[in-house]
Amino acid sequence: MSFSQVLNSLRGDGSTFQVTVSEDWAQGRATFGGLIAAVGNEALRQLVPRDRPLRSLQTTFVGPAAAGTWQIDARVLRVGRAVTIAHCDVVDAGQVVATVVGVYGGARPSAVSVDVATQTAARSVDQCRDMSFREGVSPKFIQHFAVRWAEGAKPFSGSVRTPTKAYIRHRDPALLTESHVVALIDCIPTPALSMFQAQAPASSLVWTLEFLEHRFDFSPEAWWRIDSDVDAAGEGYVNQTGVLVDPEGRPAALTRQLFAVFG
Repeated sequence: MSFSQVLNSLRGDGSTFQVTVSEDWAQGRATFGGLIAAVGNEALRQLVPRDRPLRSLQTTFVGPAAAGTWQIDARVLRVGRAVTIAHCDVVDAGQVVATVVGVYGGARPSAVSVDVATQTAARSVDQCRDMSFREGVSPKFIQHFAVRWAEGAKPFSGSVRTPTKAYIRHRDPALLTESHVVALIDCIPTPALSMFQAQAPASSLVWTLEFLEHRFDFSPEAWWRIDSDVDAAGEGYVNQTGVLVDPEGRPAALTRQLFAVFG
């Protein structure tokens, strides 16, 4: 199933929804976390009007979700003059596999305006090659994304800590939506994996997104860029931050994740 087909499979009304996910979205024994967060946001958007842009999306991954049909139980927690806060549980086989909290807020006049500083990548997108998908080696979900590594070490290369910059886009030719971009942000592995000399699993525990821009009308073939770095790591856990840069070079979102690494 393409990403758009997954989103279009969302059915339900009121506060209970179902969505169907195919096996080609697998990430190890679970389903790609970016897809889980995206379908959670899509369910919340059935309750929250689109005129309130997504400001923050926090996902806690409780357990592995298998391919198949999931239930999503959603509710609005509060509606204020500018901000709506909503929550959903993603349920697979009767077990909660993720909880998602979305904060959606309209623009307000403010005396405070601070831009996020980013640096250009050492190589342009045309100077980089697509990362190949290798059946049985690469996570299945990665076949749905095009990734070009611009800076940083590849996973399992035994490198020292190295920040990464990667150009990314969906292979799905459908028009981009907010939920497309949510999933896109999560499509590259944590830079911590480059410090391993052999393959080792990693699992996201908590993922927080904060959107700075709300333009999603770019061509599906346009390249975005994700810059990410490990802030700290120890005792089997990794703290990581990143910035999503849109096709016009503007910082579009901030991302922060807590990973568990095994090895």
